[in-house]
Amino acid sequence: MKPTYILSAPLLFLFFFCYVPTKTMAATNIQKKTKTRLKVYYEKLPNSNKKISIILFKGSGKKMAGIKNAEIFLTTYNLEEEQVLTSLYTDANGEATLIIEANYLFPKDEHGYSIIKAMYHGADSLKAAKKQIKFMDLNIDISFDIVDSIKLITVSTFEIDSIGSKVPISGVELNIGVERLFSTLYLSKIKTKKGIGIMEFPNDIAGDSLGAINIIVKIDDDDDYGTITKSAKNNWGTIVDYSIAPNGRTLFGDEAPLWMIISVFVVLAGAWYHFILAIYKVLKIKKIEQNLLQKS
Repeated sequence: MKPTYILSAPLLFLFFFCYVPTKTMAATNIQKKTKTRLKVYYEKLPNSNKKISIILFKGSGKKMAGIKNAEIFLTTYNLEEEQVLTSLYTDANGEATLIIEANYLFPKDEHGYSIIKAMYHGADSLKAAKKQIKFMDLNIDISFDIVDSIKLITVSTFEIDSIGSKVPISGVELNIGVERLFSTLYLSKIKTKKGIGIMEFPNDIAGDSLGAINIIVKIDDDDDYGTITKSAKNNWGTIVDYSIAPNGRTLFGDEAPLWMIISVFVVLAGAWYHFILAIYKVLKIKKIEQNLLQKS
C-alpha cells in the first residue's frame, strides 16, 4: 500500500496551480476597483433656503478627478427611521447641488441635530462611498438701532422648537461685514450672549449715491451650524457721488489741450506758407526767363 502523502501529492499540485491562481485573480479583480470619496457641505442661504453641496471624486492627490453622471442618494433620519430625501446626478466635475426651501423642516434627533447621509453605490470599476453630516438649523435676525447718535447692529441667533417658539442660542461666533463689488469687507467678529450680539457700526463706510449698504452676517463652516449667511440693507453708508465728471482738455481725453491745437495750427500754417511761397518763386523765375528771352 502506497503512503498517503504520495497519493495526496497530485491533489496538492492541482490545488496550488489551479485553485490558488483562480483565487488570486479574483482578488486582483476586486482590488482593481478605484477608491471613491464623497464630500458633503451644508449652507443656509440669505433667503433662508438650505443648500446641500456634494462632490464625488476618485483617486487622490494629483490623480483626483470628479465622477460625472453618478447617482447620489440622499437620506435623513426621523428618530431612528431612515427616510429617503431624493437622488441627484453629478455634473462633469463630479458636483451636485440640492436647494431646499426655507419652510421645509428636517427631522431632529434627541440632541437637536438634523442628519443627512449621501450614498454612492459604486460601479463596475468604482467602489461605493458614503458621507454623513449633521447640523442644527440656526436662524439669524438683524436689526438696526441708533442710541445717542451711535449706530448699533443687533444680531439675534435662535432655533425654532417643535411648537414654533424661538429658543435663543448663545456662544455663536458671527462675522459682520459690508458687501462690496466682488467680495465682503468684514468689519468685526462678535459672539452672542443669551442669543444676542451687538456691534457699533463705523461712520466712514462708503455706500451708494443714497448711502445704502448691504450688511452681511455670516457663520463660516461651523461644526454645529455649517455655513449660514444673512443679509439686510440699510442707509448708514456715506453718500458717494458715482457720476462721471467731464474730462478737461488733456492729452488722453476727448478734447486736446489748447497749446497742442495752437502748435499744430502754427506748424500747418508754416507748411502752407512755404508751399505757396515755393509756387510763387517758381512762377516768378519762369516770368524772368521769358523777359530775358525777349530782350535777346
